[in-house]
Amino acid sequence: MSKDNKISSSSVFGQLNSFIPKDTLRKLIAETGSDRYCKKFKTLDHLYTMLFAAFTKCSALREIVSAMVGFAPKLYQMGMNHLPRRNTLAEANARRDSVVFEQIYQQTYKRLRHFLPDSYPKNQQWMKKLFLVDSTTITLFKNILKSAGNAKANGKKKGGIKIHVGLHLQESVPSLVCLTASAAQDRAFMPKFRNMESGTVLVFDKAYVNYTLYNHWTKTGVFFVSRLHGQSKVSVTQERTVSLEQQTEGVYRDQLIELGHSCQKEKVKVRLIYYYSKEKNLALKFITNDLEREPSQIAQIYAQRWQIEVLFKRLKQNLQFADFIGDNENAIRIQIWCNLLADLLITVIRKGMKRKIAHSTAASMVRLHIFSFVKIRELFLQTANAKIFHHPVLQESQTTLYFGHSPPHY
Repeated sequence: MSKDNKISSSSVFGQLNSFIPKDTLRKLIAETGSDRYCKKFKTLDHLYTMLFAAFTKCSALREIVSAMVGFAPKLYQMGMNHLPRRNTLAEANARRDSVVFEQIYQQTYKRLRHFLPDSYPKNQQWMKKLFLVDSTTITLFKNILKSAGNAKANGKKKGGIKIHVGLHLQESVPSLVCLTASAAQDRAFMPKFRNMESGTVLVFDKAYVNYTLYNHWTKTGVFFVSRLHGQSKVSVTQERTVSLEQQTEGVYRDQLIELGHSCQKEKVKVRLIYYYSKEKNLALKFITNDLEREPSQIAQIYAQRWQIEVLFKRLKQNLQFADFIGDNENAIRIQIWCNLLADLLITVIRKGMKRKIAHSTAASMVRLHIFSFVKIRELFLQTANAKIFHHPVLQESQTTLYFGHSPPHY
């Protein structure tokens, strides 16, 4: 490949933003009225600013504004019309509704999701149907959103925001996201994934308890796998035989049970599997409405829930989730949605690579070369090759400073 084919006419930042559907973006801005009463700092400028902060991990308004001023010509080239000042950015984060950024993420995800699926071995095709659900809590710097627990002895209490996430295992990016105060219960997120496609296997922790939804999923052909909540009322209806092969896999009991109090009109009929993990030296109880799969496979399905924890770790390590640049709920929501969008764009680029590259490496390369005019593919695959970068020859005379002495003669 020649050097010219490696150099791009657009910066790395511009190439990433090109994946955001501009026609859909203009439509969302018009529908939400996010540019109403705004003279200069439009929604597109706001979006680019927050994405720049996400990719570069800027932790303060001054850092963002100062850095963007240094790259002003390149930002104007990619379509940005106005560079904000600190007060302008702070006011926009407080005033412009975060809903438009949420919809931008959702529409971009729908546009790019066909780039995300991975292939699985023939004996693991069941993984394609898995839909993982969980949440993570981020502690805030002051009491903005209500947090769980009591205040400290001095009466002070920090707030927290909870990110509820639902994702398809093969995609590794959220398809359903809900932001609430950290004091909100996880089960409040469950109606979001009520109407799933038949054959889907939902995997969630024992905090997600909703007997009405359990019965609804059984009727609509949707399976679920979870752990048994410690306060659940259990009535055993049938003891199932566990084969020697399943016993060697760690399954030591398989039952059909009913969940619910005696006075409850419609109880939940599920399967209870007792499983012992030798690796963790831990006994677990799984409930599921899938009566056909081998009990050891039910345990394998639940083990895949760890992938959503990998997502949370990836977000917190590679993007700016530790420091928030706004001191109000709307600003915090905007920053989270833009961080999720930045993660989606990096993930799509990684999926298009023929060679696997770690997400942390990709995020670092974008952060270090965000305004380099090099094709992202070459940046990821040839990180140590200087030929992929454009180095203009500077026609400048060299100037040497001498302090108290005359320059040497040659």
